[in-house]
This record gives sequence, C-alpha cells and structure tokens, in this order.
Amino acid sequence: MTKPRVAIIGAGPSGLTSIKQCIDDNLEPVCFEASEHTGGLWRYTEIDDKNKDPHSSIYKSIIIITSKDVMSFTDFPVPHDWPTFLHNSKVASYFDLYTEKFKLDPYIRFQSPVKRLSIQSDNRWKVTYSNVKNEECEEVFEYVMVCTGHHRYPRLPKYIGMDIFVGKQMHSHFYRKPKDYDNKRVIVVGCGNSGMDIAVELSGVASQVYLCTRKGTLPWILPRRVFGSLPSDHLATRFNTYLPTPVRDFIVKTITYCTVGPHPSEFAPKTAPSASHPTVKTEFMERVSTGTIIIKPNISELKSDNSVVFVDGSVLSDIDAIIYATGYDIKFPFLDREIISGGEKVEQQFEEEYRENLVWLYKYIFPPKLPNIAFIGLVQAIGAIMPVSDLQAQYVTSLWTGKLYSKLPTQNEMEESIRENQETLRKRYYHAARHTIEADMVPYMDDLAKDIGCLPYLSKVLLKYGPKLWWQILFGLPSPVHYRLFGRQAWDGAAEAIRKQNEGSPAIMMCGYPVAIVFGILSGLVLIAMIKISGYTSLF
Repeated sequence: MTKPRVAIIGAGPSGLTSIKQCIDDNLEPVCFEASEHTGGLWRYTEIDDKNKDPHSSIYKSIIIITSKDVMSFTDFPVPHDWPTFLHNSKVASYFDLYTEKFKLDPYIRFQSPVKRLSIQSDNRWKVTYSNVKNEECEEVFEYVMVCTGHHRYPRLPKYIGMDIFVGKQMHSHFYRKPKDYDNKRVIVVGCGNSGMDIAVELSGVASQVYLCTRKGTLPWILPRRVFGSLPSDHLATRFNTYLPTPVRDFIVKTITYCTVGPHPSEFAPKTAPSASHPTVKTEFMERVSTGTIIIKPNISELKSDNSVVFVDGSVLSDIDAIIYATGYDIKFPFLDREIISGGEKVEQQFEEEYRENLVWLYKYIFPPKLPNIAFIGLVQAIGAIMPVSDLQAQYVTSLWTGKLYSKLPTQNEMEESIRENQETLRKRYYHAARHTIEADMVPYMDDLAKDIGCLPYLSKVLLKYGPKLWWQILFGLPSPVHYRLFGRQAWDGAAEAIRKQNEGSPAIMMCGYPVAIVFGILSGLVLIAMIKISGYTSLF
C-alpha cells in the first residue's frame, strides 16, 4: 500500500521533528530545504556577496536563553555533560545529533527552495520548487507541513527621516559581530532579547550605546540563573501552572528585583510580568549602572545631519549607526496570505499593526478550511520552540493517521476557538504585531498532549512510577520528556531521563518542600478542626 506523501518545508528544528514524526507514523516525508544544511536560523551564517540575505538571524556570540533540559525534543534530551546554556554552535550540533540518531538526512532535499504551494481540485497540494540545478520542478502531496518559522522577514519601524539619515541603519537580523562598531555611537531600537543582548555586547566596544524603548518602558528583565546556579526556567514548574496569575507575577517581580535589580523609575514596566513577553539579560542593568548603556524613549525623527530626535524632545548628535531589533513580519511568500490570516473579513476586525501579523490558525496549526496543511513552530512560546514543535508534529500526524484521541472540530468550531484565543491574547498583552502568536509553553503543550494521549496526569504518574517521580514531575524542572511517559509513542528511557535531569535540583527543594510543609500544616489544622467538631475535645 502506498504511503501518503507529506511535503515538509524547512529543515530547522520544526522540520526535523516533523520528518521524524512522519516516519514514526508510517507517512512518507519529503523535506524541502532552501540552504545546504539543517538547523534553520540556529546555523550561523556569514553575510557576504554570495549570501546577502540569509535565513539565519544568529549572530556570532549568541547563547540560547533556555536551559538545555527545557529546550530539548521530547525523546532526545541534550547530552547531560553539555553546558547548561548552549552557544549557537552547540544548538546546531544538537540538531546534527538528532538528525543522525533518527536517520533523517535521506528525507531532506537541500538547496531546494519552495516557490509555490497551491491546492488542487482533489484537495492535494502541488509543490513548485527549484532543485539543485536551479530547475523548476513540481510534485503533488496529500499533506503539507510548513516549518519555516517566523523569524525570517525583518520588520522595520516607520520613523520620519529614515530616508535622509546618512548614518548606518540595519535590522538586527543582519548583525553578526561587534568589531564593526568599535568606537561608534550606536542606537539599538527595541528591548526584546535580541535588542538587549546586542546592546550589552556593543557596550564593550562602542564609544556609547543607547537603547531606545518604543513603548517608553522597559520589559520585565529576568536572569538566566537565580541563587547562583539554578536556571531560572527550572522554576517554571508544573506546580506553577496551578498558581493564580497574581502569585506568579509576584514571584517574577521578586526574582527580578533580587537578581537583576530595580528598573530605572522613569522606564519601569507599567504592566504585570504575565502581560508581556519577558526579556532574559542579567548584565543589562549592570551596563546601565556604568553608563555604557543609556536608555532613551521612542524616536520621533531622524535628521540628515546624523542626529536623532526623541519623543521627549531630547536630541542625540553624531550617531554612527542605528540597529533595529524590532521583530519580524510573519510571511509565507509561497502561500496565499488568506490561508494564514483568515482572509480580509477576519483581518478587518483588527487594527493595522496587529492584522499585519495576524495568524488565524486552530491551535496555531491548522487553517479551519484546510486541515491537510499544518504550520509547525508558528507560535511564540514563553519557553523553547523545539519541544513545542515536537508536540505539534505529533498532534498533526496523529490526526492525519486517525490516531488522535479526539476528532478535529468543525470549521465553525475552529473559527470560534481561534477568536476566543485572540480575545484572550488581546486582554492579556498590549496590542502589537509581536503578540499575535503568544502561548505559555507548558499549558499549550498540555493541551496538545491531552488529545495525543501523552499528558502526564499526576495520578497516572503516581500509580505507575511512584511518589519520587510524581514529586519531580510536579515540582521539578518542566522537562519536555514528561510527554514521553505515556501514550502510543512512550519512550522507555523517559522516567530515567527525568530523574537524571532533576538530580540535586535546588528547584525541587525550593518549590516542593515549602509547599509540602504548608500542606502538612493546613492538613493538621483541618484534622484538629474535625476532631473538635466531633466532640473529642479531651484530646486537647
């Protein structure tokens, strides 16, 4: 019997895990990769005459902000002896190990960029692409998984005078090394992870760095580590998802104040930590305190004499370069826009900036009208994308092979679900292009896992694996391996991997034991009250 064919576009982490999942579910994947290698944006690529606009946005020094135990695929933990936070070259090496382990290379066609995807009358997809010889080719597939991500097309702000400013202007997508800015006066626009990271790096070589915050306030800034050696994302335990939002916000504020330090009062965040995407950069406030980075409000106008005017009326002269760390446009040039955005009728319900990056997909995966095309990795998880894409790929192939625990809702039900999710996002976050695809990592993955059949229900964990692993699942680090304990694709090594990841973890003691003590005290008080109510007062 012929296997259904699946076209996978992109061989980054989302594409690699999609290939593996197709193989596991007896589908025939064909992956089209535009470059000569796997890894997507995590494969460092120099900018030169041959490659002036690379897919990768990675600069030479970048280190991932998610710890290795939280960023892994669900059935392939990062090697235990590797550093806690990986340099971009190590991240790429991890993808190489994954590719080798599961023998994914034979399914990838390198230097084969997709030019067009079009739906046929029989609901199959025609893929038009260029092969290695630059010849245009066409093939037809039953299914498509789009895995090109959302960090490809730089998004620039619109300032008066950008066309007459004679200094250097560039998006952070094209930044690679700090040496070009030696003894320069540089403005970095945007205070997300890339903006702050680049500002800190340049502060060591530039004569002066200015960080421009377009909202007029800084984001909540978190450290990579707390209490010396504990990765801060290890505190995002499964137990935390049961806490009220104000309690979680209080914890984040406390960690920020005690580690990074208080924000400058004039640029302090005006929203709760849960209402914005956090930035991870411990050294930023230190550089601000030394004056090597100066915070400025939003830009009002750029002048032809290399001066920059800000909204508060202040002016900076002799600016050599402006780097715009202002995010990305969500685009898929090979697809009709309405497939992603929901069409003009849906788009008109939102303001211009928001609709420019509007994603109208069920669970950030399926267009309601076309369930045989799936988008993998098109979500801004507060956490790592690798395990999220892994679960998304499992969800998709489970659906296509009839193994999903629940049926896909009707088109109208999917439309309503998307609308409710967008309403939730717009209530939680300020309305901006960067907030159209936000999701909390663990709750989002739990939602997918429930339908896949691999959700680590605490009762099932306790009955099958005992109290120690139950404790580690609830209070330990949020390991993606949790999702391989149960289900049709359970991994025999999952329990041991979780135990190893949590060996000597301070998070267990810091989160679990206080909760156990409080629970014990409350239980004792309830017991005393019940005994008193029963009339056995002589015991007291």
